[in-house]
Amino acid sequence: MVEHFTISNNKKIKETNFKIKKITDSVSEIDKNDFIKLINFFNSEYNWPEMFTIDDVFNRIKEGQFAFLLYYKNISIGYVWFKEINKDICFGYNLYVTKKEKRPAWGAYWFYKQITDYMLVNYETINVEVNDWNITIKDIIKNIGYYK
Repeated sequence: MVEHFTISNNKKIKETNFKIKKITDSVSEIDKNDFIKLINFFNSEYNWPEMFTIDDVFNRIKEGQFAFLLYYKNISIGYVWFKEINKDICFGYNLYVTKKEKRPAWGAYWFYKQITDYMLVNYETINVEVNDWNITIKDIIKNIGYYK
């Protein structure tokens, strides 16, 4: 079962040793290698048949979707994807922050909070869908302020 959540307003939290890179027009060789590493980490942690591939990364970018890569101490540790629904609404999906690289336990929350704040500058609403088994992301988005 998939549950739907929305957020329309938010607060800021402090910066840390994290860095975020937005991927919009093209995927560099470094970005490609980071995605491959993270896709492999995801596939080793989860058995999810809908997982995207590196070819999907290139196709999504060509379709006008965009991704954010998360780095902790210059090591890639996560990503999230967005696509525009209309001028006021975007859709966020495929949030992942690996546990295979050393990072603060609250890294996924920090990442999605920062991205949510950033996206709400350009969009009034962010919609997401979360599979019922994904308790971690459900907790993150509820704590940020998303609602059903």
